[in-house]
Amino acid sequence: MYLGDWLSRWAEIDPEREALIDGATGRAWTWAQLDSRASRLAGALASRFGVGRGDRVALIANNAPEVFEVLFACARIGAVFVPFNWRLAVPELVDIARDCTPTVMVYDDAWAGAADVVMSEARIKGGVTFGATGRPGVLAYEAAIEAYAPAATVQVALEDLAMILYTSGTTGLPKGVMLSWQQIVFNSVNTTLACDLTVNDRCLAFLPLFHTGGINCLATPLFHRGGSVVVMPRFDAAEALAIMERYGVTITVAVPVMYQMLMDAGLATRELPRLSTLLCGGAPCPHSLIEQYLELGYNFRQGYGLTEVGPNCFSLHPSDVRRKIGSVGRPIFHSAARVVLDDGTEAAADVIGELWLRGPHVTLGYWNKPEATAAVLDAEGWFHTGDYVKRDAAGYFQIAGRKKDMFISGGENVYPAEVENALAAHPGVAEVCVLGVPDARWGEVGLAVIVPRPEVTIAMDDAALKQWMRERLAPYKVPKHWRLVDELPKNSSGKVVKAAVKQRFFDA
Repeated sequence: MYLGDWLSRWAEIDPEREALIDGATGRAWTWAQLDSRASRLAGALASRFGVGRGDRVALIANNAPEVFEVLFACARIGAVFVPFNWRLAVPELVDIARDCTPTVMVYDDAWAGAADVVMSEARIKGGVTFGATGRPGVLAYEAAIEAYAPAATVQVALEDLAMILYTSGTTGLPKGVMLSWQQIVFNSVNTTLACDLTVNDRCLAFLPLFHTGGINCLATPLFHRGGSVVVMPRFDAAEALAIMERYGVTITVAVPVMYQMLMDAGLATRELPRLSTLLCGGAPCPHSLIEQYLELGYNFRQGYGLTEVGPNCFSLHPSDVRRKIGSVGRPIFHSAARVVLDDGTEAAADVIGELWLRGPHVTLGYWNKPEATAAVLDAEGWFHTGDYVKRDAAGYFQIAGRKKDMFISGGENVYPAEVENALAAHPGVAEVCVLGVPDARWGEVGLAVIVPRPEVTIAMDDAALKQWMRERLAPYKVPKHWRLVDELPKNSSGKVVKAAVKQRFFDA
């Protein structure tokens, strides 16, 4: 059964087809080559370090083709792949390592210093480095692949753990989300059905591969489907456009600010005949930006997902994008969704409630955190997302924002995502973040922190912005406080960190 060992199956079916491309160097791997390298790396992990079923293999490395080799090497021997967020401070990385207790750490030159500290303080005995090695117990990556025989394939079950992805920590300390093979496989099936993926599709992966958006939105589904993945070290808009053109990329996924940067870098004037589908997630996308991509003929689809579920949870058919602009569509194929009020009852159409999701693409829970797991995953298998949504009479969903972000102003609920979307349509607004802050009279009021467009010539003072918003939203939704700033603080996946915004730009 080839549940986790996708490479050997595609190496049998189509060995000479390209599976993986390094966008920075142009180096390419066929299915046969990728299968051979991953199986030999698996042999090194098993033979040299004794890594076996259920053992964790940590990785700290920039986006690179080797990340996928490590992933599939783990799959070959039933080990658990744990990519670390290299943007965390070293003490945070040590805490994560102590939490998941990896047998081996794999790392690249850029993070050798951090890896050395983590391995020492978390007592990780074995290591594999992409670069030169002088440390006892650490193998050189390429030498290991050359020296060791391919590992025998370990058969995994649907309920077996495939990877642990640590959350970004915007709502507290990072938690290790446990992704089973069932979740990985069904996310791949769901995504293939939603996006009509074929062996001829090629995605560009530039979101960080330690986050689910980078590794599971499109990369693992395309490996499962037999397509190909082009990986680049990190996002650069001009370079991304050049790579899309050079390698015939057909599909990609990004956050809204990246799509704006691609547009600013000249996407509208580039010859990209194969590029067709653009998936957008991580935050609500301004309707004006969606319209720009639709006018260029792209299949631009706003989505929704989270590490614990999917990550692809909804799908909006291309024929619905314009008439349902701002919607994330209906639940993806093998999935169920509910909109639930605070009393546990089902919300009526167009009434905002919390999104609950259930299906084979739901997490096993949080590593070493049974109480945190029980708080979000109920006895019937429903995952309580903590996100507010509403569903119209036709079954289309729209995201209203994080439950924790909603604030009450003068007794009325205000959902920041709605206000942000309205402000994003302002011709002078490049980016915006809205959050609730204390107010002596109303309890809470809105604070809007705006990154203006550099070429803007219209008035952007408080009075002008408030007047513009009063023409579009109810008065209680119009922010009371306004800040114009050069940039918004973001995490490694491109999401705005609202706690940092409030700390930096609100004077209590």
